[in-house]
Amino acid sequence: MTWFFLSLVTALCVAVRDTSVKIFCRDLKLQKIAAFELFWSLPFLIIGCLFIEIPVLDQTFWWTFFLSLPINWLAYILYLYSLKLSPLSLTVPFLAFTPLFILLTGFFILDETVNSWGITGVWLIVGGSYLLNFSNLKKGLLEPFKSILREKGSLLMLGVAFIFSFAAVVGKKSMIHSSPLFFTFFFFLIFNITLLFGLFLFKQTSWSSIIKNSKKGLLLGSLLTTHVACHGLAIMLTNAVYMITVKRSSILFSIILSSFILKETNIRSRGLGALLMFCGAMLIGLFG
Repeated sequence: MTWFFLSLVTALCVAVRDTSVKIFCRDLKLQKIAAFELFWSLPFLIIGCLFIEIPVLDQTFWWTFFLSLPINWLAYILYLYSLKLSPLSLTVPFLAFTPLFILLTGFFILDETVNSWGITGVWLIVGGSYLLNFSNLKKGLLEPFKSILREKGSLLMLGVAFIFSFAAVVGKKSMIHSSPLFFTFFFFLIFNITLLFGLFLFKQTSWSSIIKNSKKGLLLGSLLTTHVACHGLAIMLTNAVYMITVKRSSILFSIILSSFILKETNIRSRGLGALLMFCGAMLIGLFG
């Protein structure tokens, strides 16, 4: 059960990181927060790469690796903006749509059938998203769904979930042609360097700002590195779909943190909605 513990640690790191970003957003621009996280995680990622065995890398690894970069750049940026624009309890739960999108992609593109577990999971996710805005029910039966369209952060996170559904497929192929731990560390090393270079190129951050906010940067950087390490190790120990499903428990951790730390409102209905969405993601991931 080591993989299960590592997956839970990964989920907790994701939730704490998202909560920290939400707190830092009050005083800092998102571009600067991104720069802190990207820069201060670099030393840990470099050290990790030095101790990981380099597998034989073929042509398939390299084209999937470089294709993964722009996909994840876009997802990363949209993810941060989603956290800034809307309450944590109204954004993070929409990551549960990622397995749903993978399910639909497989149906329309690969002609894969959807079983009863998958259909049940879809309904749970849709029902959970309805409960997230249940407080608006007084305005009309369809108002909870309409609220999603008005909540920019929720819409952005839906976009992130859609992008992640493609990133997961491409990243999985890259892992198969290398190793999960090597790909995870090496990918984030190159991802951080290239995105950080872009932030400097377009003058979205500065060295003085990065050094001045070293404590915040080390917090975010250490959380990201712990996330990366536990993610890679857990996938090496079990089936990837099991690991990702447990990792989605970050949705529930985020709801708890948004209640106790961020003091967000309507947590009961949002918590129940997030729980249903998590259960739906588990059904799709494990049985769909």
